[in-house]
Amino acid sequence: MGLWIGRPGYLREFTEAASTFDRSPDLSVSEFQSLAGGVTTWAAPLSPRRYRLAWSAMLPDDLAHLDRLARRVDGPGPVAVVDPASGNLLTANHASGTNPSPGQGTWSATANVTRNGTPGSPLVLTLAAPDDLTTLVYYGTTPALAYPVAQGQPCTFWAPQLAPVADQLRMWCYGSDGAYIRLHYTSRTDRPFTFTMESDVAYVRPGVKLARSFNALPVGPALFVQGTPAKAYQLGSRQAFDADQAAGRAPIKWTVGGTGAALSVSGGNVMVTFPNSGNLNWSPMNGTPGYPVTPGQTAVFTAAFSGADFVGMDFLSSSGAAVLSVPRQASVVPAGAAYVAPWCVAGKVTGTVPVGASSLLLWDAPPADLPAGEGSGLFTVTNYSQSIRPGNLDSRDASIELVEVTYAAS
Repeated sequence: MGLWIGRPGYLREFTEAASTFDRSPDLSVSEFQSLAGGVTTWAAPLSPRRYRLAWSAMLPDDLAHLDRLARRVDGPGPVAVVDPASGNLLTANHASGTNPSPGQGTWSATANVTRNGTPGSPLVLTLAAPDDLTTLVYYGTTPALAYPVAQGQPCTFWAPQLAPVADQLRMWCYGSDGAYIRLHYTSRTDRPFTFTMESDVAYVRPGVKLARSFNALPVGPALFVQGTPAKAYQLGSRQAFDADQAAGRAPIKWTVGGTGAALSVSGGNVMVTFPNSGNLNWSPMNGTPGYPVTPGQTAVFTAAFSGADFVGMDFLSSSGAAVLSVPRQASVVPAGAAYVAPWCVAGKVTGTVPVGASSLLLWDAPPADLPAGEGSGLFTVTNYSQSIRPGNLDSRDASIELVEVTYAAS
């Protein structure tokens, strides 16, 4: 992915590498030296990013786009920059899950979500009675309260610490005028959510739909980035299923319940028949009650079985006694549990269908090593130059400087 620059909703990708690419933030640190030689410093609370970019023999179409932006041909701005060097487009506090100071990203939540903490401290949530509208939304620092994105490109969002209490990761999409367009979501909260944005999308607000009660839960780290970063898919989770079971292939490591329910193998794939409603259970088939777990771990179970009405997990003691049953895909392993046994409830299924792929991810703690947030605000062009190479009107060098538009603490 290259560097994208342009007015929100009308960004252009610059595939030609810039000969100068300076993306240093403006730290605004001042030093004061006393007569005795002691030094004190003062730093502004915000550090807006500055871009200093230059190209040699710039491509004509790229030059024309840059020239229109610099001369404000299509309006005074603002200008959006989607930087491929940024590992996380969220503001620093959104990425770390800390309460905002002035000028940082904020959160919006439905009235039944209680938020606690002071600026700079971890954001802690409590939810007693979730309903179908309960959400937590990450608000960007732009006038649209959303993050600028490059149209037609994939965006990835993940908030792993919220996996046990959420049943959807969401991206609300907005146009160049800040007006709402549509919502995209996934129910697979155990992994990053990637969606390729349509050509009319200029801004995105990431967020989660909360569906479980909890008390004093830190929001934790989060990731929002353009593209599909490989690192995000490799963080800290451990797959409890072996490769064949995860792919829905033989040998049979499932059991079924229900009148007439049966398992079979066809072409190496495990198939299931449910002439009436019933249940499908995952098992290691090694004589133990389930898959080993440790209290305090997070277990996240997902299944692609087309006949599933809903999924859940049974937590069992070392002797196989019931400890807790949860009708949801993610849960913290309770005290006293030594095993987890995933299951799904199925309605009547016509014919024989594949069990399909599934996943049981376990982690000792939600991944904390997501990239630090760098922010993705809006910019103003502060300097621009264009020079023509002697004897060649079509070969021009260009440079541009942009500064992030932000506001100061009051």
